[in-house]
Amino acid sequence: MTKSPFNRRLLTVVLLVVYVMATWLAANASLSIQSLVLVAGVFGILAISLDLVAGMLGLYSLGQGGFFGIGSYVTAIAVADLNVSPFLLLPVVIVVSGLCGVIIGAMSLRVSGLYFAITTFIFTLVLTVMATDMQITGGTQGLLGPAFPDFPTGLAWLGAPVAWCILLALLAAAALVWNIRRSPLYPVLLSIRDAEPFAEAAGVRTSAIKIGIFGLSAAMAGTAGWLFSFLGVVSPGQFDWSVSLNVLVMVLVGGINTTLGPLVGAAFVSMFPAVVDINPWLEEVLYGALSILAITVFPEGVVGLIRRQFGKTVQSPVISEDAGAVAPSAVPPTRATDMAGGDIAVECRGIEFSYAVGPKVLRDVNVVVRRGHIHGLIGPNGSGKSTLANVIAGRLRPVAGAIFVKGQQVNGVSPSGRARLGLRRTFQAAQLVRELTTSQNVSVGLYTKIPGIVRRAAIWPLLPSGQRDLGWMTTQAVAALQSVGATNWTERRIGDVPHGVEQLTQLASVCVAAPDIIILDEPATGLSSGEVDHLARILSQLKAQGVTMIIIEHQTRFLLPLCDRVTVLNAGEVVLTATADEVRAHPIVRQVYLGE
Repeated sequence: MTKSPFNRRLLTVVLLVVYVMATWLAANASLSIQSLVLVAGVFGILAISLDLVAGMLGLYSLGQGGFFGIGSYVTAIAVADLNVSPFLLLPVVIVVSGLCGVIIGAMSLRVSGLYFAITTFIFTLVLTVMATDMQITGGTQGLLGPAFPDFPTGLAWLGAPVAWCILLALLAAAALVWNIRRSPLYPVLLSIRDAEPFAEAAGVRTSAIKIGIFGLSAAMAGTAGWLFSFLGVVSPGQFDWSVSLNVLVMVLVGGINTTLGPLVGAAFVSMFPAVVDINPWLEEVLYGALSILAITVFPEGVVGLIRRQFGKTVQSPVISEDAGAVAPSAVPPTRATDMAGGDIAVECRGIEFSYAVGPKVLRDVNVVVRRGHIHGLIGPNGSGKSTLANVIAGRLRPVAGAIFVKGQQVNGVSPSGRARLGLRRTFQAAQLVRELTTSQNVSVGLYTKIPGIVRRAAIWPLLPSGQRDLGWMTTQAVAALQSVGATNWTERRIGDVPHGVEQLTQLASVCVAAPDIIILDEPATGLSSGEVDHLARILSQLKAQGVTMIIIEHQTRFLLPLCDRVTVLNAGEVVLTATADEVRAHPIVRQVYLGE
């Protein structure tokens, strides 16, 4: 049962009170216990900063140790040499480490996967070498960190002020990530991680968001370094590549892409040497074995495992055999607005395209798609249909020729920019986030309809406008799914739905944005005959609203009755553009495509 808003607020207040009481206990505990708790708290912030990019964006950074070191050294050097207040340094540390993150992100995010991890690893390695060799950093001996200012005499009963600072900063970091997870930005981030073409087609500027989130992660890591400088000596060994690797282990052991997982992992990794007081060599072996065991046997981490076990009691009921059938659809919630450029929605003039190696895939392709028409693209495999669709949508850049959308030349416009012009698309293989529900995937299509999704994400649950906008997006997403006949699947995860519902979810994610032009790449692939008929009805309804569609499809019995015009491609060249009846009757088309 869903908790009421009042119950959620009450639970939040209770948890905050418990946390404050625990902080007071830690601040008044013995120095040995304080040391354990505070180091775990600092590494908890560091683990949260890594999970922000690794869990939500799939970017496994090994540069967190470098940003951690920047925060510590800037604080230690400025306080010792310039006698600057530590509190005045905090915004400086946040800005400096964040800017370093933006710069490193802008350079390294040109690559992904292993190459991104190696690039960030080299960044940490270079900083470690510099800190070891430079006199200002104290070399291998390091620097003595500054003392944290004491409370006024009247507040001495609160205990150690540094404990309050670290644990409240940990709470703020966890709250920041918790807020992002409950904002519309979260499905967008996961779509960038798992289905970047889908996110771009929805109007998301994926590169800018990845760089911005990486910069935020770096700023959090720098803040952790600022806090760590108050706990003792700042030396190169505390920020080298092994620290970045340990932070990654914290995230994986605790549970990647979970709010509490990084905290659990940080507590385990940081406290393990103190709790397990045995021979150092055996300690390392035991730690390594336990970490490998946890990651391999429980890849979802401790928190993920607990969530899965408790989640078994709230799974949706078993679906009957006929539940995959889609319901009759109403008119999808989309409309065509007035277009610039007169009667022409999309025009391709002399398009040529080739990959780095090999012959031209498209040769002098000229296509005119009129407003409100369904324009079919047919041809044998390898004829260039999907390539042309990708050129029109902006995923590929032609080597010659020009693309016009609603009268505007868009050769240099990104896929997200073309989406903002009212051009949306689906993909032959559905590009969706499998761990999100169908309605959450559809809500990504509303990214351009709500202002400030990125800017407000950090405090979204606290804003009345945020709650209102989120409610509107949910309503629109559900309505879009209902309109395409997926009424019974609005709260099911994409990984748990049939292929037909997955295709309908793609279509709903496009229709929900009220586009002027839609490109559909083989939308009937894998559908049953009943689902194909259902899809045809939806597309006819869209056409009745004035929506322009470009459809790539092999099933000519489905496609040709829908089309106003059809372009036939063969070997990258236009064979014919005509009506469906003329295409059927054309001898070359019958020979090349219809096999007659």
